[in-house]
Amino acid sequence: MQPQTPQQTARSTRGRLLMQLRPTSSSMCRITRQQTTTRTPCLASSLLLGKEYFRLAGASSWLAGGVVKRRRHRKLERRCGETTTSRARIKKISEENNNTNASQSHRKAQQKRPIPIPNYPSLIGKKIRQYHPHPSTATAVSSSTSSTKKSWLLLMLYCACVCCCCCLGPVSAFDCDFTRVSGAVSGPKTGAFASPLLNGHTVPAYGLQCIYTFIALPTERVKLAFRDFNLAGRPPDCLHEYIDLYTELRNATEDLVQTDKFGGRFCGKIAPRPRISLYNTIVLVFSFDRAALTPHLFAGTYEFINASMYDMGTPAPPSTCAYVVKSWVKRAGDIVSPTYPGVYPQRIMCSYQFLGQRSTNQRVRIEFMDFDLFSGGAHCPYDRLTIHDGATEQDPVISTNCGPQRGLIVFSSQENLFISFITNRSGGENRGFHAIFEFSENYVNLEFITAGEHVRGTECDQRILSTGRSNGIIKSPNSPFLYQPNVECRYFIEGLNNAEDLERVRLTVEMFRMPQLLGAEKGDCSAGGLTVWFTGVESRSSGPSDTTQTTLCGTPNLPLPALFSADSKILLKFYSGTTQGLGFRILYQFETYFKVPGIAHPDSNICEFRFQSGPHIKSGDFHSPRHPANYPPNTNCTYIFEGAANEQARLEFDLFRLSGDGNYNNDCQNQDYVDIFETSAVDSRQRRRDMLIGRYCGTAMPAPIISRFGVHDLKLRFVTDATGVTNGFRGRYMFQPAEPTFSATKGCGENIRNQTHGRIAFPDFPDGEKSVSKYTVNASCEWWITVRPGYNVLVNLTFMGIEGSKNFQTCSATSCGCSGAALKVFTDLTTDKQLNPELCGVEATDIPNGGQLRSPKNVMRLTFTTSSKATGGDGFALRWNEVRHPVVGDRCEADEFFCDKNKFCINKDLRCDGHHNCGEFDGSDESVTECGEPEVEVSFFEDLTMMGSVGGAVGGVLLIVIVMVVCVCRRRRKAERRRKRQQNMNQDQHHEWNS
Repeated sequence: MQPQTPQQTARSTRGRLLMQLRPTSSSMCRITRQQTTTRTPCLASSLLLGKEYFRLAGASSWLAGGVVKRRRHRKLERRCGETTTSRARIKKISEENNNTNASQSHRKAQQKRPIPIPNYPSLIGKKIRQYHPHPSTATAVSSSTSSTKKSWLLLMLYCACVCCCCCLGPVSAFDCDFTRVSGAVSGPKTGAFASPLLNGHTVPAYGLQCIYTFIALPTERVKLAFRDFNLAGRPPDCLHEYIDLYTELRNATEDLVQTDKFGGRFCGKIAPRPRISLYNTIVLVFSFDRAALTPHLFAGTYEFINASMYDMGTPAPPSTCAYVVKSWVKRAGDIVSPTYPGVYPQRIMCSYQFLGQRSTNQRVRIEFMDFDLFSGGAHCPYDRLTIHDGATEQDPVISTNCGPQRGLIVFSSQENLFISFITNRSGGENRGFHAIFEFSENYVNLEFITAGEHVRGTECDQRILSTGRSNGIIKSPNSPFLYQPNVECRYFIEGLNNAEDLERVRLTVEMFRMPQLLGAEKGDCSAGGLTVWFTGVESRSSGPSDTTQTTLCGTPNLPLPALFSADSKILLKFYSGTTQGLGFRILYQFETYFKVPGIAHPDSNICEFRFQSGPHIKSGDFHSPRHPANYPPNTNCTYIFEGAANEQARLEFDLFRLSGDGNYNNDCQNQDYVDIFETSAVDSRQRRRDMLIGRYCGTAMPAPIISRFGVHDLKLRFVTDATGVTNGFRGRYMFQPAEPTFSATKGCGENIRNQTHGRIAFPDFPDGEKSVSKYTVNASCEWWITVRPGYNVLVNLTFMGIEGSKNFQTCSATSCGCSGAALKVFTDLTTDKQLNPELCGVEATDIPNGGQLRSPKNVMRLTFTTSSKATGGDGFALRWNEVRHPVVGDRCEADEFFCDKNKFCINKDLRCDGHHNCGEFDGSDESVTECGEPEVEVSFFEDLTMMGSVGGAVGGVLLIVIVMVVCVCRRRRKAERRRKRQQNMNQDQHHEWNS
């Protein structure tokens, strides 16, 4: 429950104060705010004020004997006596607390003096002095100057009371105050309190206030705990029924209006949490303005508890909760927040200074048994507990803590420690903290830490940071001597991890002796051991199969296999039991880490990794360095995939994104790229030859790659420059049984020889028709075309329906490329400088040169491969023929046809066969001159690219034909007319001759 702060209640303070100072029956017995609610007749109180005035003026005997009647005096005693008696007790206890230095005889005399019942003049004079705090009021009443001033004040107040009583008339009396004093006859150490009952009394329109006062002995404190709470309203709107708490009062006579020790306002259904006084007094003010009160509004218990637990050391003024704890005075004990386990005060500053002895190598240990502070965020801007590794606030900070905490244990590095506890106006209801401390010379001596630095706040933890491929030695505590029992130390070892450098940790055990218990089984490390977390994060083991950690103990045979971190960090925890030993000595090394699976090069600074086929390893993953993070710049990495003698290596890519804008046009200059080679031995000296399969860059994802029959290895080389990095690539490798190139079980592929032309289609379908079946996954087909020496192979694609796209203007970054399937054309098999194109897609723009490719020599190799994730497609179809480029002065053979534009010689049988066999943009073998006007079959891609131009040409031709027809018709008509005229003229001449 959130109490009201003083700011939230400021708006009602003025009104409440005016209400409490009105000359009603409540102000007759109490004038100040905290002593309202007793209902004594106005006239009697006015006469009492007059008595006080005349007593101070020297006429007290006259007033007591002639004016004030004893029966009225006794009536007032009955109505205000109980409260006056309680006030006298309060005054007595307060005087005892404030006069602890008085003599014993004077204190006894004061105790023997009878309590004045009633003593209204002195009570009223006391309250007037509270509202008029002039220095003169501190002097004795016998002073003439003080008496004169008091008499004038009393006279003025007497006149005001008489006037007000005449206007207001009498009011019925009702007293709801509640006072408990520890040590008094009627005040036990524990008890209960509850909301008041009206018992038929009428509540004035402006309401009532009931004051519950709890006063403990100087060596005690007050504890309040609410059992029931059922008030009207809902915080912060506490208007009709509410409770104000004052837990930081030094004594019961403090003015509640002027004090800043306001502990909060509460209403609603949620009870306040337990409260403990900061000194020895708690005041609870219950305010209500209802005509009737329902029972059981609130109830609780009070207890006067021993305050010795809050005496934690030598006080250090001016703060009320600052202590100095000296080891030569108190070696161990408890420290608590000022009012623990009650809600701690707001706006308070406490400090706890622990001073040890350096000569004996003392250190301080603090363990928090309970920690509950207001949580204001990660940086604790409100309430906080700060621990400093030294004697002052200027020493290094170990930690700043807030909110709930568990298992918080802090060690000093040397003999001193300083704790500061600061609270602000958080408005929380948290109980604070409870901790135990101890000074000891038996904690681990930190001199064994030589490689790193001690982690402040821990007993013996250390952190070692790389300075760039550095190394060093870590040792067990107290090395080279026996380690202490029941000790736990951690070693945080961290390599570089930034945009340019990534390191991993390598551990080599040089000495290890941590004896086990007698009769313990192998692997039983309960007596002590060294646990290694390869991920750098401490966690519980999930069992023997847990590969993220291992534990060493006993006396193993050396050398042990080297231990490597999974990333840039590794964590070691040394723990000892009841036995002791010499411990361990371990060499650590920071080495460059590319975070690539596979067998790394012996020199960790060389980026080379091998993926070898084994009896149980036939596949795996590979990726760029540090993937899925960005790869480093200026890197040259090599990946070697080594298959067995009867295997072929296969690569498939799932992601490919390099820095740059390269594509399948082989434009990979001045940017990051990947080269893929087939590698094979060339002689008995194990020299190897690499043949380039393809170069890839940008987002041009490579197609599935498989080594040729008889070639077992593939090599991938990844080269990056100094500018621009991305997350690189990711793929899979497989080693599959070798299968002959032209195996009949494949159902595809052929070694074509002694032919001049032909057709290839996969899946096979008739010429001029579309495929009726789809290609399947993991297909691998190969065609070799060998023509006569001196001739080249010319390929013309007539159909292609392969998944993927090479149109970088229309495809997305994830769909560009031929990762599912591809037709590869190897035009030159004698050099590794030729970059062989990969073909996929269904558009004419997906392949270069309009679908026509020519080999520089008489051999061409074509492969069609699909990956394990291929979705299936229609495949492809192509026609090929041999061509010869005659030298100057040479002519085509008699059985050959000469292509006019490309100057090729092709087989004469290909003339007028309905296909363009002369190469790109040369249709002379199918021209009208040669073939007349037969129907000419054009290729699939020629049809797609020429469709628009043909439409325009047809329209133009039609227009020309129409114009020509019109012109011809007109000429014929004119000729016909001329002919008829000439015929008529001839007939006329014939008639003339006959006549």
